[in-house]
Amino acid sequence: LTTKRSSGEFKAKKPILVSAGRSGRAGQPELYEGNRGNIVVVGGAVEQVPHCNLYVKNGCFVPLPCLSLSDGVTTLENDMNATISIEVIGVPSHTRGSVVFALRSRPAPGIVTSAVVVGANESHLKTHLFTGDAIFTGGAGAPFEADLERSRDNFLKNPKKLKSKNGNSLIRPQAGSLSIERCFAEVLTRVSDPYSSGSSSQTTLLYPGHEYTTELLMRQFDQKTITQDGHWVRMGPSIFFETASHYFTSAHRRALPQGQKLLTIPTPLEKEMIVNPHFRTLKRRGEHLVNALLLWYEYGAKNRVPAEVRAIFPPPSERRKDSIFTTVYSDDLRSILQDLRTGKIDPVSAADQIETLDSKLDENLIARRPIPSTLPSHKNVYLGILATIVLGSAPAAVTLSDANIMNMAVPVTCTDEILISKSRLISALRQFGLLSGGGAVHLEDIIALLWDEARLDNNSKENDVESSIDNDLIELGLLKLSLFGVALNQPSWFSKFCVPCIPSKPEYDEDSWATTSKLKRTKGELLKTTKALNYRHELATHEKAPGGR
Repeated sequence: LTTKRSSGEFKAKKPILVSAGRSGRAGQPELYEGNRGNIVVVGGAVEQVPHCNLYVKNGCFVPLPCLSLSDGVTTLENDMNATISIEVIGVPSHTRGSVVFALRSRPAPGIVTSAVVVGANESHLKTHLFTGDAIFTGGAGAPFEADLERSRDNFLKNPKKLKSKNGNSLIRPQAGSLSIERCFAEVLTRVSDPYSSGSSSQTTLLYPGHEYTTELLMRQFDQKTITQDGHWVRMGPSIFFETASHYFTSAHRRALPQGQKLLTIPTPLEKEMIVNPHFRTLKRRGEHLVNALLLWYEYGAKNRVPAEVRAIFPPPSERRKDSIFTTVYSDDLRSILQDLRTGKIDPVSAADQIETLDSKLDENLIARRPIPSTLPSHKNVYLGILATIVLGSAPAAVTLSDANIMNMAVPVTCTDEILISKSRLISALRQFGLLSGGGAVHLEDIIALLWDEARLDNNSKENDVESSIDNDLIELGLLKLSLFGVALNQPSWFSKFCVPCIPSKPEYDEDSWATTSKLKRTKGELLKTTKALNYRHELATHEKAPGGR
């Protein structure tokens, strides 16, 4: 991206990165007047970005300026490719060719330069996400060019429709709100640091394309727009106070006089995962999937994880507390002050207790029914499959042509054919801090065991290079069969779509643990239904016997 003048001097071109190109909005034609030869416009390969002269696709890296000057004796080189990189992340939802640009403090893989970079091997990765209209602070862009979402599939607006779902229900992850969630999960997993075992959200900043922060956050407190699933009573107090604090701050900055207004961006990804309802939905899906995995390992897995292969992972990094406001329970604070005044505790102990006060707000005030008592119902089987798709599969392009051009997943006609990535699923759960559950057995090992049992070709050799590459991906239908026992002989999407009023009947494998070992909760004890059925059978046999009652 450099040009040479007649005088021998080099002048770097100015790149403009366009995340989404809808007619009449992208490009800003006035920027090109008098600078047409000095500007490089970068845009998605399937987008009609005005004046675009560098088309990019998912997974590629934007070439950066490289300036080299020589006087015949010494050569000075300033190669930006040796210090930073800009990766293109495809997120087809707002538009069919929407992309997110990830600027990282590390060169792209495979880049070979002659420049000597100081600190290039540092383990801490800094990432700047230019999300355009895909992700806003507190919300997301409308899925204008995603598949049409039927009203009966939007559970935020029609929560009662969820009761009729089961493991055989049609799932269209490329439509409506699900396409937004899958794009959020794509960005979240792509920004993860491969050199770190913890979450990379603390070192990532978000730069949305519009200043909608105040409006989107205010909408979350409007009783008319709050959904049943996203109501504040279902969340911990810390989420409410964090969102309210961010709203108050952004509203104050945008209410300043004209010419003195302050921006509310960039936003740390760590905070965005708390205040953005789409990220909160992703975390709830992750929690649901984790509980399903634990139940499967307890009641449905055919094998057990050997103790010697259990990986040891450090606990998730402590969330950085950089909020402007900190909220604690008054009773806890008064108790510490009273103990400090009476000499029961020393100042150091008091300081340690004060540091942990805000963590108590993460605990829900309203107790819920244990997840094991709700599984495996038909509705929760459906939600488990849905969570597997959203967190484990990459966004698919709108058309086959777009998939080939943008280097994205091909849209499928049958849900069972969706490819689920083991590494992507683990990365998403790690970003939300959900891998710490599982007790003595790590969740990563449980997921690996599920992948092994779900494969029909278990005899592949471990040293086979091709099999090791394909070991990460597996079709959803095989996972459903192993995880929930949902039958593979699913009707096509065409038959489901043509008879939307007729609910599909759940079909489970005859050996499915989900139908032979349903869990019930009775007086605080978990009992298998099979034991209760055996007892009833023995009782009925006794009544039919001569002299029985």
